[in-house]
Amino acid sequence: MITSRYYLLSVVLGLLVNFSPSGARAQTAQAVPVTTKPASVPPSAAIGVLSSEVLRWDSEMKTIDVHVGDSQGHLAFYFTNVSPENVVIKDVHPGCGCTTAELPPRPWTNAPGAHGRIGVSINIHGTTTLFKNLTVTTDKGIKMLNFRVNILPMVRPQLTEADRARGLMIARTNRQAVFQGECAACHSKLGEGTYGKPLYDADCAICHEGEHRAAIVPDLHALMVPTSLEFWSNWISHGKPGSLMPAFSAAEGGPLNDLQVNLLAQYLITAFPPKVVSAPAVGGPTNKP
Repeated sequence: MITSRYYLLSVVLGLLVNFSPSGARAQTAQAVPVTTKPASVPPSAAIGVLSSEVLRWDSEMKTIDVHVGDSQGHLAFYFTNVSPENVVIKDVHPGCGCTTAELPPRPWTNAPGAHGRIGVSINIHGTTTLFKNLTVTTDKGIKMLNFRVNILPMVRPQLTEADRARGLMIARTNRQAVFQGECAACHSKLGEGTYGKPLYDADCAICHEGEHRAAIVPDLHALMVPTSLEFWSNWISHGKPGSLMPAFSAAEGGPLNDLQVNLLAQYLITAFPPKVVSAPAVGGPTNKP
């Protein structure tokens, strides 16, 4: 009788365990198989890097030289399909907005043994070395091509005495002529996009510091008049009618914007500090600018 009671008690306890929430969870956990979802692979990673055994390039890194004042630079990458299959170029994406790729309509299919050319045009800005790239996407992989643009100082044309005399005659008639035609190459093109000292060296020094400085052009190192920021800003912006000094302000037909004028004036007040000119004694000599 005692044994029967123990048996019944064990059956009841077993039922309670099996139908308790924890028991249900345990049974559910055992009934549902655990699966691992494979990680998704980005399309670019799935394509991979384009092998040199598919497209062989004449170079994967190129360098070109341009000069300050040049508006554009040009180069080209050449390739050969060395694989036994067609290679489809889907896209060529420049690394920045100032670079343009020149190629046939896409998709561009290249048969085995075919040769191709990807031209590149770069809008030139600034005065320092530029580093650029192109990303070539094909049905066989992706390739990045790199190139460097060295921006060299502009080479000023060599003028003869006759050239200089003709230039002075033109400037006497129209002082703004230095910003026009062939004259602009020396008097404004070099300073495009520059400020402060680089701007002075590019556009001002040719007249004020030049080896063949005209006698009527003042030597700024020997000025004998008091100067100020307003003094330099006025001279730069408006020049002087009846002289060779042109108006550099864009508002008056010159090449400089307001920021360039302001920063150039700030450089000049530092490079040529204001001089304190004492009043001459009565009957004494006078200093003229």
